[in-house]
Amino acid sequence: MKNIFILTLLIVYNFCLSQKIHVKYLHIRSEIATLYEDLYIDENKVLSRQDSLIQFKNLNSSDGNITAFRPGKSTRAFYFISTINDENKRDFFFTSAVNGNDPNDNYFLHDNVIRPVWIIDKKSTKKIAGYHCIKATANFRGSDITAYFTEDLPYSVGPFKFFGLPGLILDVRLDNKSFNIWRAEKVELDYKEKIDFTPSFKQYQRIEMKKFIDLKDKLLLKNNKEVLNSLPSGAKIQYSSNRLGIEKVFEWETK
Repeated sequence: MKNIFILTLLIVYNFCLSQKIHVKYLHIRSEIATLYEDLYIDENKVLSRQDSLIQFKNLNSSDGNITAFRPGKSTRAFYFISTINDENKRDFFFTSAVNGNDPNDNYFLHDNVIRPVWIIDKKSTKKIAGYHCIKATANFRGSDITAYFTEDLPYSVGPFKFFGLPGLILDVRLDNKSFNIWRAEKVELDYKEKIDFTPSFKQYQRIEMKKFIDLKDKLLLKNNKEVLNSLPSGAKIQYSSNRLGIEKVFEWETK
């Protein structure tokens, strides 16, 4: 009887891992900007695509209505590619830009991400997109985050570069902020869309994450200096040298 029970669990587990899954997340990127991120899973292959259509809140409207911003020369979709494994590090290949205002500024990056040290609280749960989800907290590259994952879909993956939990992450967010939030709005099983999990991006410059961050930091410093130089004599301004986004501190900086 015990052997039959174990065999049944293995069959169910293998069936779950054979499913093709699509999750549509609403990504609240800032206090005024939102976009959608679509995550696709096929066995151990993962591809996440951040939409090129950004929506902005109309700050002149009392109800804060969202106004769609059509894709222009400086907007593009961004991709994150990885493979599900049981290792403490995971390779991510993704597209990004140093200067988002330049349509020709395109990079295809490699990033080796250490698995976050998650603290799971099984007493704290909620339903997301119809799935029972469990709370977990961690520090991800200098940012305290809270996630909710479902054991009903046993895939150690989530949006952006989040992973390392015993189930699919359906909600993850920066603590005590109203932005840097990914919230699943729809989960689709056995999707029909044809997905290329190994896009080449041949025209993009290949670069490692450390070099890319150096370029971003230099651009931030240059922009800050230009602002200071443009001020009238005697004028002062406070600006932040902190990195934008959820990744504040990287592994090579803490060694």
